[in-house]
Amino acid sequence: MVRILKRLRSSPGHEQGSVAAAGRGDAKSLLDEIRHLTERNHVQHDRKIERRLVELRYEAFRNASVPHWQPESPEAVEDLFPGELIPEVARADLTVDRARSAISHHGSLLGRGLVSNEQVERLKADIDRAFDAFDADATGEDTERLAGWYQPFEHRMITKEDRTRKRSRGSILAVESPPALFDLIETLKDVGVGELAYQYLGEKPAILARKVTLRRMAHNFGGGWHQDGAFMGSGIRSLNVWLALTHCGDNAPGLDVVGRRFNELLPTGNGAYAGWGIKPEDAERAGAGLTVRPVFEPGDALIFDHMCLHRTGTDKGMTKGRYAIETWFFAPSTYAAMTTQVAKGYSPRDQVPLVF
Repeated sequence: MVRILKRLRSSPGHEQGSVAAAGRGDAKSLLDEIRHLTERNHVQHDRKIERRLVELRYEAFRNASVPHWQPESPEAVEDLFPGELIPEVARADLTVDRARSAISHHGSLLGRGLVSNEQVERLKADIDRAFDAFDADATGEDTERLAGWYQPFEHRMITKEDRTRKRSRGSILAVESPPALFDLIETLKDVGVGELAYQYLGEKPAILARKVTLRRMAHNFGGGWHQDGAFMGSGIRSLNVWLALTHCGDNAPGLDVVGRRFNELLPTGNGAYAGWGIKPEDAERAGAGLTVRPVFEPGDALIFDHMCLHRTGTDKGMTKGRYAIETWFFAPSTYAAMTTQVAKGYSPRDQVPLVF
């Protein structure tokens, strides 16, 4: 049985974060250009600048010296939320210690009111423009209003058929909408998520181009149980921020989440919905009595890592769609651990890191 977890009101707070990659000589110049163009784009949005920033983030990671050592992480973490399944905190109370404790003992942390209403509306509008631009590109339509809002990213990326399949399921990669990616990154920095990821991972994080996803999902969409470590590699360090932009979880698809920590990957495939998925009966057995379906309000975010067992939470009685964005951070020092291969021609390294 899935427990329904209702929303608590949150208090505002603010942390400013910024992240850079340590690298060889030209990496520093690329990072300097990223900072300079970001400042210019704040003054006046420019589609050419936003497209250039995407390329710079890709090139900066490629030219960075990825550390071969991993920062130490605490051997023992106190459970700050005893008796809870999915702990909740308000934005003002979101700290790295609380995030680490919740993920270490409960698998995830629910941050209430992480993003302001104004920021939510901006990101929703970005998603609409990105989807409209994708559709216009597919039909050959040329509209000035949508110029620059969809731009295929060709570096080790998916095929046209894969893009079309993702679109049919209500997803577009943020890296393929440069204006949306710009607003997303700046929003996450503004609310302190960049700094949180830095502290949690113990190093300056990167984001994954094939995992940062804009979602505009229909009410009847479903998904299967999985742990992202099954295809990203269990030896990495990661932090996912799943940001709800509309009310969801009761009348619109949300997330089903198991409120416990998994230190190992569950068996995959063998009748699951995907080669890296987990059979429903195996997931239900692992999450017996611990599965929660939070009810999200716009601006709430679920924070978890690649070991969390979850799926899209949907029921036949749902009548509304939902908007959301998921952003995957990971520690560059663990990039070499992204070696799990679950299908022919597929590699976790094809997730394509970008500097944040």
